[in-house]
Amino acid sequence: MRGHRDLRLVVAAAALCALVALLFPSEAVRLVFAAPLALFLPGYAIAAANFARRELDRPRMLLASLVLSLSALVLAALLLNYAPGGIRALSWALILLAIVLGCARAAALRRPRAATAPQRPRRSRPAPVALALGGLGIAAAAAALVLSASTVPADEAVGYTELWVLPQGPAASGDFQVGVGSEEQHTVPYDLLIQVGERPLIRRSFVLDPGATRVVRLDTGAAPGAAPVPVVATLLRQNQTDEIYRRVKNWIPAP
Repeated sequence: MRGHRDLRLVVAAAALCALVALLFPSEAVRLVFAAPLALFLPGYAIAAANFARRELDRPRMLLASLVLSLSALVLAALLLNYAPGGIRALSWALILLAIVLGCARAAALRRPRAATAPQRPRRSRPAPVALALGGLGIAAAAAALVLSASTVPADEAVGYTELWVLPQGPAASGDFQVGVGSEEQHTVPYDLLIQVGERPLIRRSFVLDPGATRVVRLDTGAAPGAAPVPVVATLLRQNQTDEIYRRVKNWIPAP
């Protein structure tokens, strides 16, 4: 990209922004450097490649850079969603940097050889409406980027609890497991009641944090070749013992 000063600057800026956005410890600084990498540099490189033989003035180039950068973000999200590893900071930085490098190289090859660098565009005063719309677009894009990196409280979210009864180990071994998984929004104490056939009721009391799981492993105690044994698991909240919270029934094969 010799003789194309703008393309060299775009590539260098993209590499710098990607490194800082990935490695700098301060989240605010990472966000500042991630903004041009996401909202301007890929679009500039794409516009430079597409309009290599036709010069754009500064307002149009700025608008094209913003719009094309947002379009590249959407398409990159679709691509990364199906790629191994999914959407991560490293994959974002690499794909945006690859877009900048590839399009900048294409722009350098497509520009006329007679003029190794684009002529300085003549200055034109954009209309007030264009300035207002461009400012609103940049503000909306910056707000979207800030919101996407912010943690939103979920005080009104409704949690739930999972309860399951499944055979455990080899087929027809007579072993089974009763599991409780908490996806509640706060720590919850539980009472788990397990009825295995005609055996005495089994009781387990425990407390689960959000995202935690408790598994109880038992055996049916049935004789080999006997009929499947019914297992009924009942889950109560310790502060609401008069109301059944969850109940699951399954038939476990005898050994």
